[in-house]
Amino acid sequence: MKKLSVILAISLGLAACAEKDSDYARKYRNKTGDKAKTEQVVPGARSAPICETPEINICEKSVLPITADIKKNGFEAAVKALKAELSLPEEFDGSAESFKKHIPEDLKRYQAQSRLLLLADKEYRTIYNYDEDVKEATEIVHKLMMEFVKSEKLDEDGRMGLVGALNTTVVQSVSETFELSYQGKDIVTIDMSSACGIDGLNVMARSLLPGGGPNGVIYICPGQLLLNAGKTKVERIAGLVMTLAHEMTHQLQYRGFELDNRVLTCVNSDLADKSAKFVESKNKETQADIMGFRILNIFLKQDKELSVQTEKAKAALSWMCHLEEHDTEGDSSTHLDNKSRLKNFFKLKETEDLLGCSKGPRC
Repeated sequence: MKKLSVILAISLGLAACAEKDSDYARKYRNKTGDKAKTEQVVPGARSAPICETPEINICEKSVLPITADIKKNGFEAAVKALKAELSLPEEFDGSAESFKKHIPEDLKRYQAQSRLLLLADKEYRTIYNYDEDVKEATEIVHKLMMEFVKSEKLDEDGRMGLVGALNTTVVQSVSETFELSYQGKDIVTIDMSSACGIDGLNVMARSLLPGGGPNGVIYICPGQLLLNAGKTKVERIAGLVMTLAHEMTHQLQYRGFELDNRVLTCVNSDLADKSAKFVESKNKETQADIMGFRILNIFLKQDKELSVQTEKAKAALSWMCHLEEHDTEGDSSTHLDNKSRLKNFFKLKETEDLLGCSKGPRC
């Protein structure tokens, strides 16, 4: 009976902690939300439409302070847990150098680093359970993508192939990626460990077709998901729409899908000073961006007020402000630089019609 009482007390204590964590996130958001929203508008540019200087109107103050708190506290807790599990010395701090020093064997080091990523993801979700937002946003984007594909002028075999691609693609969390059994698991876990980093905090999303298919896998690193921490539910869901549509487009590309080349040529008009090789190396990602923008515009149309559409567009595009920059002729990146990617959204005719951006030309 005494043992049962102890177990019950522990269970109640854990439940109280979970409730406290949830309350903390909510109180933090309520306390800082109004201030943060005010800060997101750059002084002197309050009346400027979103389409002018998007790198300012979208990127400035696009992350709330709670994000840094979650990253710091979550990773520290994960390192502490890993040290206890593996009996690592007190000086171990979870850095790459520390892993090399204390776990010299390559395979064991990789396994320990993957375990730390899993533990860190768990700790981050204690305050902001982003997995729930990803599930909801995935349903929205899947529906919009399916409607788009079915409306495209394709032969029946081509259309059904793309429908099949969408239906066989899963969006996986960190825990699902490492803990579930599925075809190509080794490929996906290795890719995630590399892309997300030891702490999981790289701003990155990936779309894979492990082993050549038939099932596609998409994942978003915690570092990108945490950019939405502390924001409203509407902002958080909007913040995932374009990312998921972009990655789902890659799944369609794996099955041979290509956008109308006229739109791509129009969007690339600013790259006249770049080499053909440079432009070609970016085209698949630019096409995925364009498709993502189109799905985003369809999503934004569900609201009738321009102010709501504008705020959702800001939330949906702000993750681009935090990507590692690649914009030189010599770099190996497959993406354009962040400023160019943001500008491309406002080149589309659909964006002009929706948000009232008047400066052309439009694609």
